[in-house]
Amino acid sequence: MSQAQEKELQKRKVRLLVLIGLVAVGLVAGTIAAMYRAGMFAKMPSTQLYGNWVELGVPSYAQDSFTISSAGIYTHGRLINTQYEFDGTILRYMHGDTEYVYQVEDEDGEQLLRIKPAHYKSSFRKQ
Repeated sequence: MSQAQEKELQKRKVRLLVLIGLVAVGLVAGTIAAMYRAGMFAKMPSTQLYGNWVELGVPSYAQDSFTISSAGIYTHGRLINTQYEFDGTILRYMHGDTEYVYQVEDEDGEQLLRIKPAHYKSSFRKQ
């Protein structure tokens, strides 16, 4: 094979790789756009958290619960904090010196998983 043929073959390889790269980028961009349109990256508003949250999978006498409202976080009918953070998927608040962190577990925003404090894995359901 002559040197000119080798150069031409090399050019074709580069063009093919560029074309494959562009197709791959287009597919990824199209997939991400479709996911956005389907609402897969939508963050739920903090008002959707409002309500009473009850721990799942434990006896009623040992159940933990809390209430979220526009005024703040309540446990056992007492306001424990007027400020909390919610970024659409993670809820954070302080109760005394203890930080509580919950992650939204489902798309409907009806179930939370307690991440901190991590005594044991516990889920909460909105009632």
